[in-house]
Amino acid sequence: MLMLPVYLELGAVGLGALSGALHALRRGADVMGVLAVSTCTSVGGGMVRDVLLAQQPAALRSSRYLLAVVACAVLAVLFVPWLSRLYRALDVVDALLLGLWVVLGLEKALAFQLPLPSAVFLGIVTSVGGGVIRDVLLGERTALVSPGELYTSVALFCGLLYVALAVALALPAPLAETLSICAASALRLGAMWRRWHLPARFDLLLLMDRLRARRPPPPP
Repeated sequence: MLMLPVYLELGAVGLGALSGALHALRRGADVMGVLAVSTCTSVGGGMVRDVLLAQQPAALRSSRYLLAVVACAVLAVLFVPWLSRLYRALDVVDALLLGLWVVLGLEKALAFQLPLPSAVFLGIVTSVGGGVIRDVLLGERTALVSPGELYTSVALFCGLLYVALAVALALPAPLAETLSICAASALRLGAMWRRWHLPARFDLLLLMDRLRARRPPPPP
């Protein structure tokens, strides 16, 4: 299974740091707070993935990851008035990162020869981990537990699609990666911009009661 080039993971780390920095600045964090939130957002999911794989986190093995985080955090602090106008563009970045991190985590899990369900789970953890840590630090309600939010469900869709394309259909890995990331990003953007939501909950007993109430009464 082809692993994505390191520059893609480095780019994902940088964009994640920029997104985290803007979230922190919007909440009024100081410079150190921005740096802390940027770091957790960008490398948090990857660190959780590597710890679950019993491997030293990539962000600690190479200084280029943390350097990318610092550079993007400084960029956000210096240019926050201009960057604050790009929140709609950051929606696109966040949607791309969601699919990209799923594929990054899933491919690494497959490289460690994990079973497919475990690999999909690890891809989801990698994708949503950084955002969850960011929201907890900022005291915000994370999309992971927001009712009806198409967030984790999109990550699951991306992982299953990649498995179907790369494993079941044996498509070339670059094609499977591209299709999975684009499909997940499009679904996430559509959900954000068109306000698509899943049902907040599903009550089977209530549904059965409604179906029984619609039945015609028995003949006398």
